[in-house]
This record gives sequence, C-alpha cells and structure tokens, in this order.
Amino acid sequence: MKLERRLAWPCRDCTVRSSSFCGTLIDRSSSRPPSAQNQISQVFLSADRHNVIRHSGKKYLSGPFVLCKGWAYRFYRFPDGRRQILSVLIPGDMFSAFTLLDPHSDFSVQAVTDIKVCQLGQDDIKRELAAEPGICDAFGKICSIEIDEIISTSIDLNERDAVKRIVGFVQRLVKRLSDRGIAIRADAYPFPLSHTDIADATGLTPDDVNRAIQNLRENSIIDISNNKIIIIDPAKFEKHAMVPARE
Repeated sequence: MKLERRLAWPCRDCTVRSSSFCGTLIDRSSSRPPSAQNQISQVFLSADRHNVIRHSGKKYLSGPFVLCKGWAYRFYRFPDGRRQILSVLIPGDMFSAFTLLDPHSDFSVQAVTDIKVCQLGQDDIKRELAAEPGICDAFGKICSIEIDEIISTSIDLNERDAVKRIVGFVQRLVKRLSDRGIAIRADAYPFPLSHTDIADATGLTPDDVNRAIQNLRENSIIDISNNKIIIIDPAKFEKHAMVPARE
C-alpha cells in the first residue's frame, strides 16, 4: 500500500463517520480536553484495485485497518488455490473487529476498487475502550454484526439453493449499505463485485451465479448488472431472503 501523507484526511469529510465505529472512536476521544493521552494514532494509506493489501498469517502489530473509501473483501485462500470470500468490506468497515484481539488472524484482504484505508493505533483503541462505555458499545455492535454475518453465511452454504444464497448475500449487504447511507437511489445500490466474486462468497460456481441472477431478473425480484443492485420487487426480495425455521 502507498502511504498518504495528509492531515485530517479523510475523517473531516467522511460520509460514513456518523455510522461507523471509527467515527464513534474519534469523536468521543476528541470530545475530551486535548492531551497526548487521548489522541488516536492514524496512518492513511491507499491501494489500487485488485491489490491484496493484507496477507493471511502476517502480524499487524500497529493496529487494525478501517476502509475509508472504496470496496474490498476479506477472504481465505485454500492450499489448492480456491478462495472463500468471508465478507464484503464497504466504507466504514474494519477489516475485522477481532484483529484488535488477535493481530495474527488468518485472512487476507483484496481491494475490489481503488481504496483508501486508515490504520488505527491498537493500544489507543484499547485505552479508549476502557475509558468510554459508548465506545465499548460501538465495538460490541461491530463484533456482533461480524458474527451474525458468519452465522448467516454458514446457514446459506449448508441449507439453501443457489437463488436463495444470492438473495441472502444481497440482503445482508444492502442492509449494511442502507445503514451507512450508501445508495444510488431508494431501490438501487452500488455493487462493483464480479460474478466470480459472488460465486466465491456463496460457495457456487460462476455458471450457477449467472443462472441464479437470470432467474431473479426474470422473476422481477432483483437485478445485478452494470455495477449496481436494483431491488425490483421489495416484497418478493424479502420473502426469498427469509431463512425457514428448522424442525
């Protein structure tokens, strides 16, 4: 990655600051009287699309990364070369909340688009967690979201057909985009991932993904094309996304 030597960038004009953990962290720590003891260390970096910017097994002691701008995904590479996308990262996301506890976490991160990221000071975050209950609450929330994503993906991979896997994947992503205020319009959202990326996130083949997306389009549920998701029929979309209760 390339170091961005800029002051107060991009936090000052961040469009997701009010809905992200890093925004809560920085705002609450800066609300106290300034001192060397409550400053959050930040290093801003950038990377070009498709670059792998975090490598599995490498220890990042100086602190966790937050995606400021652009899209990326967290993934695991199997010894035979296959790839499982663990989560899609959008602006405001930590690469993983759990890297604060275990910097040696076994995953990699690849940029989907050109991106900008911020590396936060690990000791600074731990200090603020101890000092500010509101920051603890915000951190607990992002941990919960990450665990819920893992559980939902596991259910999809084991219990659902190709169409419903993709609908579930899209529903969870759309909810996160909505929560961050990232949308093209009320029924459309940016989506720069390829069909191969969708396949690696849902345990399908690209051909399975192509057929499922065609099915969804023909049945007027959703359309995924031209780097965007369009929710054609919200009621049908929500019905397909529902996980049936198990006996």
